[in-house]
Amino acid sequence: MANYQAKHINDFSKEELERLGEKGQLLDVRETSEYEAGHIQYAYNFPLSEIEHKYPENDKTYYIHCKSGARSQKASEFLAGKGFEVVNLDGGYSAFAEKNSSLAEEKRELKIQDNRKLVNYSGMQCPGPIVSLNAEVQKMDAGKQIEVKVTDFGFHSDVRSWAAQTGHSIVELEKSNKHIRAIIQKEEQINKDMAIKETSNGTTIVLFSGELDKALAAFIIANGARAAGREVTIFFTFWGLSALKLNNKEKVKKRGMEKLFDLFLPRTPVNMPISKMNMLGLGNRMMRFIMKQKNVDSLPALIDKAIEHDIKLIACTMSMDVMGIKKEELRSEIEFAGVGTYIGETEKAKHNLFI
Repeated sequence: MANYQAKHINDFSKEELERLGEKGQLLDVRETSEYEAGHIQYAYNFPLSEIEHKYPENDKTYYIHCKSGARSQKASEFLAGKGFEVVNLDGGYSAFAEKNSSLAEEKRELKIQDNRKLVNYSGMQCPGPIVSLNAEVQKMDAGKQIEVKVTDFGFHSDVRSWAAQTGHSIVELEKSNKHIRAIIQKEEQINKDMAIKETSNGTTIVLFSGELDKALAAFIIANGARAAGREVTIFFTFWGLSALKLNNKEKVKKRGMEKLFDLFLPRTPVNMPISKMNMLGLGNRMMRFIMKQKNVDSLPALIDKAIEHDIKLIACTMSMDVMGIKKEELRSEIEFAGVGTYIGETEKAKHNLFI
């Protein structure tokens, strides 16, 4: 039996990964269409879907990655079980791409200006910070900078998406336990080629409903779209956040309105009511019984499949704050962001559903 160990992608530089690729040791287990859209130089495409019928040819140590880590974990465990020496690169291509993105280049090239405008958006909820930032930037002269301080932790993702869509430059972006700090430089001519174009390979879903049958529909559609090769994002807002709750959540301290909301919100996805014939919870039990009889996956199982297949799950931070839902109540595999990130995802999608 081979040794199986996990190692973070951030432990490897771009040059180290490319050297592993040159030696034939770097395996990308994403599907071929994903690999062709972008990959680490010299990485060998070895799709997880083909792994049971195809093996590496020699006894090298193989470094395995996918998009974010779920598929490479399975591939690593499978190959280790077959006697191969493997290292799973947690974080995958997404972490590699983010670490080696144009943002890093911009940070090296652009200098922070002493006369930059300082704005504090602390206490403002999504989409307020992005809307306010956009308004301020429009009033600025090209080449000038603005520094913003934001307490909404979804802003860290939103501002990157906003910058990619508008063509303005992020000079510096920092995140602490208390706030997000960003320095933006206004660009004179926004390069329209930078904007993300609509493709036929994307689906976005807004899950607003907190009802079991509607959440099931959202995940069935999402998993089906992913199986068809689409990039899929689900944005969870207000009542839909209940679908992301941990099944065995620890007690989280709440007070005031947060406590009141907690009394009326379902404890876990399994406890969500159904939209028709709920009958004080009896309808939920009947539906789960029938689903089991008909061999239909439960909601938690569908969520697990979505995560396994790299469907992006985004929790709306503004809705979380309004409804008193804490990070520690939700699954660890999800992202926390706001409307700016969701709009960025819809730019890449041909289909957008509201459930």
